[in-house]
Amino acid sequence: MKNAKTTSALAIGTALILASSITSAAEIQVKFTNNAPADGTYLTPVWAGFHDGTFDTFDVGGTASAGLEAIAEDGNVMPLSNSFSGSGVDGVLGGLVAPTQTVSNTFTVSEDGSNNYFSYASMLLPSSDFFIANSNPLAFSIASLLDGTISRLSFDVFAVYDAGTEINNFATSAGNPIFGIAPGQSGPNQGADENGVITKVGGLAFASFLNVAGIDTERFNFDNFSSIATIELTNVSAVPVPAAAFMFAPALLGFLGLRRKAKNSVA
Repeated sequence: MKNAKTTSALAIGTALILASSITSAAEIQVKFTNNAPADGTYLTPVWAGFHDGTFDTFDVGGTASAGLEAIAEDGNVMPLSNSFSGSGVDGVLGGLVAPTQTVSNTFTVSEDGSNNYFSYASMLLPSSDFFIANSNPLAFSIASLLDGTISRLSFDVFAVYDAGTEINNFATSAGNPIFGIAPGQSGPNQGADENGVITKVGGLAFASFLNVAGIDTERFNFDNFSSIATIELTNVSAVPVPAAAFMFAPALLGFLGLRRKAKNSVA
């Protein structure tokens, strides 16, 4: 009997450990839609990261980090991803994101609190150093997705920012060929340094660019956009996290009980 009890105790402990391991992670799909009109702005590959709420991408009125500057000027996500290393889970969605286009990626995130917050960043084209991102690292909590309270979370992006790192100039701005604007940037980091700070822009922001003569900037008027982009996060885990935790252990315990009863009846 002692051996049987010991075996049952070990089995129960194993069941609980397995149950806890099942609930340690979730699959979160991120969908990103460019809401610009058909002839409007493009967005570069979108950087997305899940963290514990302490990774601050930028502050309005502050100086852009090297990682943010690389995204805002050239659409290069690698420096920001490198600086994010150790802060959580991150990755990239899509390539160039055309107006009305949707791109997506799925991330395996922990439910222990270390990945409870979502951040994003992307360069807006054409521009010298315009970008979208969330300045508040606590703005988007996915805790309700991880605990199963909701299965989907969606929000719109309304703000566009100027990184203040490069002078706004159509002669050296990125993305010009997409819109038939010449000459434009032919390589990374070609514009003149501005040495400014991050500011929010809107409306006819492109009208103030250098070398704007002859360029139709009205189609890039942010006031014409209902929103710049829509981001949707969905828990696509095969088994909802809470269900896995509460269903697995009782089922195994019940199985052990049936085996014990059957053994006693045979004896």
